[in-house]
Amino acid sequence: MNYPRMVYRTPGPNPVGAKSFAHESVADDAALAAALADGWFASLPEALDPPAPAAPVAAPVVDDDAPPTRAEMEAQAARMGIDVDRRWSDKTLLDKIDAALKADEGL
Repeated sequence: MNYPRMVYRTPGPNPVGAKSFAHESVADDAALAAALADGWFASLPEALDPPAPAAPVAAPVVDDDAPPTRAEMEAQAARMGIDVDRRWSDKTLLDKIDAALKADEGL
């Protein structure tokens, strides 16, 4: 990249249409990176009409009170060494897991 080069920011003392901008010169890659991180833009069009910030991504809502899914029950059964018969209903699988847990606790 050729240096020195200009960076731009709005608003500023230089009018252009209904907007205004400021500019300054940067001498190297480090100065350019610092200016961009500080809110300057590499081009005047970007400064005058900056891109909208990305919307934050919401974390998925986890319902801890929801019953376990079939996949969760099968994973738990595998960790416990229970051989799962695919013909078992969810209730049967959960009963087998509960029985294994009670056996481990000596109940």
